[in-house]
Amino acid sequence: MRDIYDPPPAPEHDLATPRAEPLRFTSSDLVCLVALCAVLFIVSAAGWRDEPVLAIATAAAGSLIIVESWLTALAFLHRSPPLGLKARLLIFMEALVPWCLGLAAAIAVIMGLFWIVDRVG
Repeated sequence: MRDIYDPPPAPEHDLATPRAEPLRFTSSDLVCLVALCAVLFIVSAAGWRDEPVLAIATAAAGSLIIVESWLTALAFLHRSPPLGLKARLLIFMEALVPWCLGLAAAIAVIMGLFWIVDRVG
């Protein structure tokens, strides 16, 4: 019987870095990325008149979210069988949905707080 505080040695594992694989994307994938960023920048530019700093922060943070979701979708598509354009676009949108819902909830809370402060103050 072994003491639980003196476990047996861990098995040896190969700690070599895995081989790097190229990032494969189609022209429609790139068009999807550009279109999503363009929509974000248009919405950000619309808010420029009211609050320039917030517009810049929104554009910067939103573009990072879009690029991260785009790369996540590409990683998923790399492991899946080849899909058509509609299926690829659906996967890109599915990668963005959690972020969009989270951002929408945060904006709703902030706008609600602004509304409460305006009504109370």
